[in-house]
Parts: sequence; C-alpha cells; structure tokens
Amino acid sequence: MAGAKEIKTRIKSIQSTRQITKAMEIVSTTKFKKFSKLVADSRPYEDSMKRILANISGSVKSERHPLFDGREKVEKIAIIVTTSDRGLCGSFNSATLKELEKLMAANKGKKINIISLGRKSRDYSTKRNYRLNDAYVKIEADEIADISKDISSKVVERYEKNEYDEVYIIYNKFVSALKYDLISERIIPMERIKTDKNEDYIFEPDTESILASFLPRYLNVQIYQAILHNAASEHSARKNAMNNATENADEMLQALSLKYNRNRQSAITQEITEIVGGASAL
Repeated sequence: MAGAKEIKTRIKSIQSTRQITKAMEIVSTTKFKKFSKLVADSRPYEDSMKRILANISGSVKSERHPLFDGREKVEKIAIIVTTSDRGLCGSFNSATLKELEKLMAANKGKKINIISLGRKSRDYSTKRNYRLNDAYVKIEADEIADISKDISSKVVERYEKNEYDEVYIIYNKFVSALKYDLISERIIPMERIKTDKNEDYIFEPDTESILASFLPRYLNVQIYQAILHNAASEHSARKNAMNNATENADEMLQALSLKYNRNRQSAITQEITEIVGGASAL
C-alpha cells in the first residue's frame, strides 16, 4: 500500500496537471467562440454563392469549362489537408490523416501532391516523403482570407497548366460545440449544382468570361469555409478533450484524497493504540 507521503506527492502532481488542462480548456473555449462566430457570419455569403452557382449551372448547361467538365484521364491529383498545429485534441488530427491515407490508397498509381494546412499534416507528409507542394502553419484568424485566396489561385493555375487533374480537400466541418464531421470532397472539377428554380441570366461580356471570373471566386469561398470550419472544430475538440481531462483529474484527486485520509487515520489509530498499550504495560 502506498504511504501517505507518496500519495501526497501524487496529489500535488495531479493538481498541477489539472491547472494546465483547465487553463487550456479556457483558452480553447475563447478561441472556439471566436471561430464559431466567424463560421456563422460567413455562412450567408457561402449560401449566396451556392445559389448563384446553381443558377449559372442551369443556365449554361451547354457551355463547357475546364473547372466544370474535368479531364477524361486523371493521372495527377492534389489533396488539401487541414489539421491543427498542436495536439491535445483527441482523435481530431489522426482521423484526418487516416482519411488522407484512405484517399491516397483509392488513387494508387497516380501522382499525388499534398497541400498542407497545419503543422501536423506538414510533419506527417514530410516524414513519409510525400510530395508536398505547399505548407501553411500558424494560421491566424485574420490570415485565413489571404491564405485561401493564395491556395485557390495556385490550384486553378496548376490545373490550367495540367499539373493537377483533380483537387480534393479534407477538413472537419463544424456542426455544434459537441460535433463535427470529417469531410473529404473533390473541389476541382466542380459539380454543377442542380436546381429547379433557375433564373435567366444575360451574360456580359460573355459566358466564358463570367465563368472564368466566378468559378475561382467560388473555389476561394469553399477553401475559406473549410479552413474556418476546421479551426472551429479543432478548438471544439480541444475544449472537450481538456474538459474531460480536468474531470478525470478531479475524480483522481477525490479518490487519492480519500485514500490519503484513510492512511492518515490508520496511522493515527495505530499511534494511539501503541500509546495506550504502553501505558497499560506501565
């Protein structure tokens, strides 16, 4: 049985750990509120872009565009992988990286290029000698718009130069404070969104120019939303993980405190027994 001194040392160690997990939970809660608000604020713009794309898709069914129609033979693909810079968020990153491996296995034999967002995906790709085209780490909230614009312009340019035949993105879609869904979807070529309520458009100067301008912007919105959703999901996962760790620490402290008090009570009882026994002998 562990002595009182050893139990007391463990209690102090767990108390220190609890202070860290509680502090991290508070920080993650603050960041989660910030990014979840950004997701909510940007959603109307995303919905508007989708409605426009749906109407344009219906109006230009006969028009062909590389970002819509794709290529007959797919040999080179790019995968945008969004993870966090730090861990301590449960299976958040590992699930994303497993999905990356699954997507790569489904495209075995093709030339696969990685665009990483977050240190975890960058380090993972580097250690396995994957073809890493671009890497973005330590992304702040005010940098997301510029980074998404940079990525979208690069992938469109490389697609037009036949460096990519398809582009996929893997990210965690924020649903609520307790839930997020892992998403793996193709963003190039884009799918024509079907709708029964198409509006009539008059294209000026012409359809090709409008599509050439709009589709990269829509792609930019998709990547921007993916980064936002992933950031909100990351802080939600870390907040919940640190909350669970704090609760586990509280349970351990309660159990150890009870054990410490029992040991202490037992030691006191033994001392009293020895004293009484000694007095009786005299």
